[in-house]
Amino acid sequence: MLLNLHERVRVGAVFFESSPRPVWFSLQGEKVVVKEICYRWKERNGSDIIHKYTVTDGFNVFELSFSALDACWYLEAMDEGDGR
Repeated sequence: MLLNLHERVRVGAVFFESSPRPVWFSLQGEKVVVKEICYRWKERNGSDIIHKYTVTDGFNVFELSFSALDACWYLEAMDEGDGR
């Protein structure tokens, strides 16, 4: 089931060639390790560049976004698999 969230989250990321790459994020107090970045793209919102990622922890699929303007991460959506 797809859940649209748009919640601000804590993310551990590596910045490589001016592009952030999420490594883990916190969800309901638990650390979720990103096993794979399935897809990534950029969108513009006025002067802001939003880096968007579809990632998986091996069980569930998540959409994360990073606002370059305010340097904040958001969990945009989550598709729960059978793993949780």
